[in-house]
Amino acid sequence: MIQQLYHNPDIYQIHVDLPDNPLKYLNSYVVKGPTRHLVIDTGFNRPECQAALCGGLRELDVDLSRTDLFLTHLHGDHSGLVGLFTAAGCPVYMNEIDYTYLCDEHAGQAWQFIEDTYMKEGMPPEDIKSQFTNQARRYSPRIDFPIHAVADGDVVRLADIDFHVIHTPGHTKGICCLYLPEQEIFFTSDHILFDITPNIQVWPNMSDSLDHYLESLEKVRSLPVKLALPGHRKGSTSIVGRIDEIKEHHRRRLNEVLSIAAAQPGSTAYDIAPHMTWSMRGKKWHEFPPTQKWFAMGETLAHIEYLLHHGQLRREEQGGLFRYYPV
Repeated sequence: MIQQLYHNPDIYQIHVDLPDNPLKYLNSYVVKGPTRHLVIDTGFNRPECQAALCGGLRELDVDLSRTDLFLTHLHGDHSGLVGLFTAAGCPVYMNEIDYTYLCDEHAGQAWQFIEDTYMKEGMPPEDIKSQFTNQARRYSPRIDFPIHAVADGDVVRLADIDFHVIHTPGHTKGICCLYLPEQEIFFTSDHILFDITPNIQVWPNMSDSLDHYLESLEKVRSLPVKLALPGHRKGSTSIVGRIDEIKEHHRRRLNEVLSIAAAQPGSTAYDIAPHMTWSMRGKKWHEFPPTQKWFAMGETLAHIEYLLHHGQLRREEQGGLFRYYPV
């Protein structure tokens, strides 16, 4: 499905279906300029995503020989089809932090860190092995493309218009949003989503990701925004109210972790996770699909890490496992 969202510049949204994924679809944005075009994010490296994206580009008559690609962050649902663009000679813009991590992920280093971490945090080996078919693993891009590295504060000329790059670490360490100050249009990627909450997990290259994320929300809070265009689901005309909702969501979740640790001192993160509030349509923890357990575990650890760094929780290693106690 294609929808025109704005005129002058001409901004379109292509819904790229994400089969068997709770996110449902990716919003790939196309900005058509007089001489060049811009595509923002791609979908997974799988045939269904390729069909949706390429079909939309054909319908919009986008000539890839006159197109640039901006990848907001490393996740496969945003970067998976980069090979289509590099094969056509399209320049690729991306933050170097996430590009480096993507290379490490492809080499297996990043996944090994997460597996080792989850093992120490109490996740059973069979649950860890079930993640070998995780979509983020199976449908990630091939790492054989160069990038034009972008950083916070850069102004890049894309689709014949100046885009301002805003680095918003949290969801990943290198995630970047794009902003058009004259039009007050904010491409929020997965930094701000409006009917689901962005996933915040632990990373080997970023300590206290939740703290970074909350700081990044404040960083953009005062940004004048008339149209916010997220990476998934529906957009909005404002970000302030949604930022407040997201912050309140994390405040409640931090209190949940503290309450569980107080009621069950010595719990592992894997012990804590099933007792937290998750939006899984009434399913019990043992009914969660493997990928959702993986994300829930990462979220739980991000909140535990925040509480550790802020002196509200303490950790002890016992028998090779980390256990948590209230302060």
